[in-house]
Amino acid sequence: MVTMTQYHNVETNLQISSIAATPLLGMKSTSQVPPVKAVYTVPPPLTIDCLEEILNHLLDSRTTLHSCILVNRIWSQLAMPLLWYNPFSSRLRGRQATNIFDSYISCLPEELKDQMLARGIYFSDSVKPLFDYPKYLRGFDWLNFQLAVREWVETFFYNRGLEFSNKIIFFEKFIASFLLGRCNGLRILRLESNLSTSVSMLDLLNNFNFQFLFSKLEKFEVQYNTFNSDWGPKAESISLFSTKLAVSSRNIQHIKLSVETFRQNYLPLYICEAFWNLIGVQNNLKVLEIHEFWNPEKSELFYSSLARQSHSLTFLSLRNISKLNLLLQFLTSCRSLETLELWTVPVADMEALMCLSSSSTQLSIKKLRCYDSERDPELTLGVIILMANQNLRELHLLKVTPKLLEVIGLYCPNLTSLHLNLTKPLMLKLLQYLSSLSLETLGLINQDKTTFTIDLLQEIAHAIPPTTRNLEINFMMTSQGLQYFLWKFDGKLSKLVINNDNLNDQYLAVVTYYAKVKSLQEFWFPRPDMFSSEVMENARFIIPKVQCLKS
Repeated sequence: MVTMTQYHNVETNLQISSIAATPLLGMKSTSQVPPVKAVYTVPPPLTIDCLEEILNHLLDSRTTLHSCILVNRIWSQLAMPLLWYNPFSSRLRGRQATNIFDSYISCLPEELKDQMLARGIYFSDSVKPLFDYPKYLRGFDWLNFQLAVREWVETFFYNRGLEFSNKIIFFEKFIASFLLGRCNGLRILRLESNLSTSVSMLDLLNNFNFQFLFSKLEKFEVQYNTFNSDWGPKAESISLFSTKLAVSSRNIQHIKLSVETFRQNYLPLYICEAFWNLIGVQNNLKVLEIHEFWNPEKSELFYSSLARQSHSLTFLSLRNISKLNLLLQFLTSCRSLETLELWTVPVADMEALMCLSSSSTQLSIKKLRCYDSERDPELTLGVIILMANQNLRELHLLKVTPKLLEVIGLYCPNLTSLHLNLTKPLMLKLLQYLSSLSLETLGLINQDKTTFTIDLLQEIAHAIPPTTRNLEINFMMTSQGLQYFLWKFDGKLSKLVINNDNLNDQYLAVVTYYAKVKSLQEFWFPRPDMFSSEVMENARFIIPKVQCLKS
């Protein structure tokens, strides 16, 4: 493996530039111009450290990384670990699963291959690879791993009886033990409920190398529900794992706990405390996504643990939180929190209002997002917006009331990103506030789905701040109406999203012409079958990125 101190001329480029020769003032002949020598500029070579940093930004682009391994030996040595960083991050099917496990099996010692053959698990013969793929493993998704094992076993064993299930269980334990024993510690771990989750948890708990395996963990995610009758043992297994993890892992940056309970079937307190303790003992937790799975009367215990992260937390996502007053008290203590995400609106009570009246602390949050379209957000979000006041830069709401709109207009003067789901009357009311904002991103989603007249479209376009670069709309309008709307807007859009199922070639032609004149960089639309190939080809020739929302 290349050391970090090595230097190598990776794709050294020779650039030759010449100085344009023009007659100097007073010279009558070009022969008087002094000779100009070509200047050879050789850029300094990239260090391995620099190249490694560049490739790290391509971690989610597997296609690009595949291209990188073909450049040369050094590029291959740097890109290969990234390709095998988190192979089970998404669902693997058929040939994908086969290729992954065939590659891993090729790294097995001969004695372990013999054990597999003895259990009736067959694999293709292959030479030992140049790279030891298991040692690059840093991310592990247990459910996707288990599903991939099933896909792979199905390729050589078609009988769905007891023997089939036994082979799956054996190979799960066998290959998981091999991978986790060979890797240099996990950075990402995701656990999701499945029929064999409890068995997997016991394997993890009993791993002899537990401390080393999880001491560098950066992201931990748990997702399961209590709808099945066997949820108790699963929850207990995960809580035992969390208790042990709290001892070994103190530098987790991102924790996600999504536990869906059936009605008021809350988890036992000792299981909740295991999760809360894991949150509390972290040194520098930055992201927390959590679903309230505890009895609301025990919420003070949760916030007591969470308070230990008030200095570092930058992103907080909550679902089914019930004690708004405790949440507000915690938010006032947060010094670094930038994003608050609410999937359900907590009910505002008198205690919450008293918290508002007694607190002079301004919330640090810059981004407020609420995805609840059912519950009345007026009082709860109004309180949070009032407490955040001029700090707010981004607001994304799926439900808006007239009074809440007034609060936004009065107390959010510094917004740069606004996304609202509105009825047509509320959208008209919003126009009086829009012109005073310096927006960069705007989303206007009409809940009524009624047709917009050309006059109304022009009125809306005129009110949109000219600073807006990114715009999302779903207006029901004619292609002519779209044309009037775009040209009435005083600014210059970089990205346009039209989430309207009635689009056709005429609409795309309007957008393409606008892009040709105004240099639109991106256009997004709902479905892949909306436009003819000829019109789409012309659009892609003009617009750098034409993308379907559902692709």
